[in-house]
Amino acid sequence: MNYDNCPTCNKSLKGFFSSASLLPQNRIDFINKTLNLHNEAFCTNCARKHIHTIAQIFLKEKTNIEARLRQIIHNVPVISSPAPVNWQYEIIEMVSAQTTSGTGFSTELSQSFNDFFGTSSNITNRKIEEATELCKTNLRVQCVRKGGNAIISTDIDFNEIGAGHTNMLMVCMAGTAIKVTDKNNFNPKVRDSLTEIAELTEKLEAIAELKQSDLI
Repeated sequence: MNYDNCPTCNKSLKGFFSSASLLPQNRIDFINKTLNLHNEAFCTNCARKHIHTIAQIFLKEKTNIEARLRQIIHNVPVISSPAPVNWQYEIIEMVSAQTTSGTGFSTELSQSFNDFFGTSSNITNRKIEEATELCKTNLRVQCVRKGGNAIISTDIDFNEIGAGHTNMLMVCMAGTAIKVTDKNNFNPKVRDSLTEIAELTEKLEAIAELKQSDLI
């Protein structure tokens, strides 16, 4: 719905000098659910006090919230193909991530010997795997923060920067963040995880907003 004024605080939402805008629906739902409210909408003006209250509630739980999010964030799908034909979804936008790690002389030497004997370098493979997983996690976090729950058409590139003992391994990953509207396409465990991930992310966002406002 379109409003000229915020239905909660009556702040003007129109005009050149208006500094307020309505929050996205997922943020409105989050505030209502957390504080047991039933407001139609909140604007950036009246939401501040509610976000402050919510952040104070969750601030003491921040470490546990982050730990739990790390445990289940992998349930956000990251796939290289376009979305399956039976998925109903909304496209959000492209997300990308990069990570750089040193390989170093000892790794190069190990790689050379292992290549000579026809085996792969466990050290190098582990570095690549860790860098890849870090990029995936970064994409997932970006996706969830934008209101999405899956990433499709994901591409990954590996590059080496520098030479000799200063060389670095760069992993770049990009995909399209989407919001799958029919979660029945996911199995029950993933559906529950996606709901929990969204809630945990909202809590961390509230805490971050509180810190940015210098209220703590």
